[in-house]
Amino acid sequence: MENCLLDVPVIKYLADDAAVDGLMVVDVGCAGGIHPGWRQFGSKLRALGIDPNMQEIERLRLAETQPGVDYLAAFAGIDPDHPFRKALGEKTYWSRNPWWRLSAAKAYESLRKRELSNTEQTEANMWKDVELAPLAQTVVLPDYLLAAGVSVVDFLKLDIDGADFEVLNSFDRALESLSILGVCMEVNFFGSASATDHTLHNTDRFLKEHGFELFNLSVRHYSTSALPRKFIYHVPAQSEAGRILQGDALYFRDICNPEHAEFAQTLSPSRLLGLICLYALFDLPDCAAEVALVFRERLEGHCNIEAVLDHLAEQVQIGKPEQLPYAEFLQRFEENDAMFYEPAP
Repeated sequence: MENCLLDVPVIKYLADDAAVDGLMVVDVGCAGGIHPGWRQFGSKLRALGIDPNMQEIERLRLAETQPGVDYLAAFAGIDPDHPFRKALGEKTYWSRNPWWRLSAAKAYESLRKRELSNTEQTEANMWKDVELAPLAQTVVLPDYLLAAGVSVVDFLKLDIDGADFEVLNSFDRALESLSILGVCMEVNFFGSASATDHTLHNTDRFLKEHGFELFNLSVRHYSTSALPRKFIYHVPAQSEAGRILQGDALYFRDICNPEHAEFAQTLSPSRLLGLICLYALFDLPDCAAEVALVFRERLEGHCNIEAVLDHLAEQVQIGKPEQLPYAEFLQRFEENDAMFYEPAP
């Protein structure tokens, strides 16, 4: 997940305190492990990682030391009777896919001629070459979570290189019933006008229908094999330049918008503070501060709001020569201080 930070001051403050009861994360496509940023929640973290790569899941299980973090070797899917599955029919998850014309695809073919370990294949996203869970054991995640006794999910991450939009559609009711606060999902910038294509525009429409707003969007470039550019990693993937092909779309509930007041009323003080932490984790301390201010009356008996605001102000001033508390930082802004502007040419 891009823009997921480490060492976030407000998370340390609130996660160490009793103010945040816990945080539940579902990571679909967890090869490589859950993002280390989640570890900042310490014992408050509950996480489920799902991936069909059986050797990788076993490796993660053996390496995991934190109670409450579990892994499942399985494909995630959708009920065959779901309207989306019927609409998709025999179509693929995407249209107009340029993959086989790209330099990354050509480099993959060269890699396949070498003897690689499961870890190396996993790092290179060579899913066809690793041992995968049986398709017959595909799970519909909302049903699986319900059976496992999970009633609330704070954050859902989807990155499975194909059925992402299908799996998102399996959460059509669960986004509300599980009271999900944030979603991060890999999206494609290529595709057709089909309503079932795994594209940014379909993802955006679906999530906005369920009360989410787009808060951040990364862009990944891929060069064609006609004139390859340098890859930015040690494996074939995105390159330093080329057409935009994919990215990560970050969505949250915008509970400070009066239009979402009804949903905001359903959130406990602990979950409001959890959302503050989520915003800060994804480098949105300004949005976190807005939640603290708008819901101050509901939060004051559960934490020191001024301390929360000071920690958020600290986050935006990391690396600055002067560290100001929130009140002084805001006063400087209201006075049109030069610190908020680039020097005039």
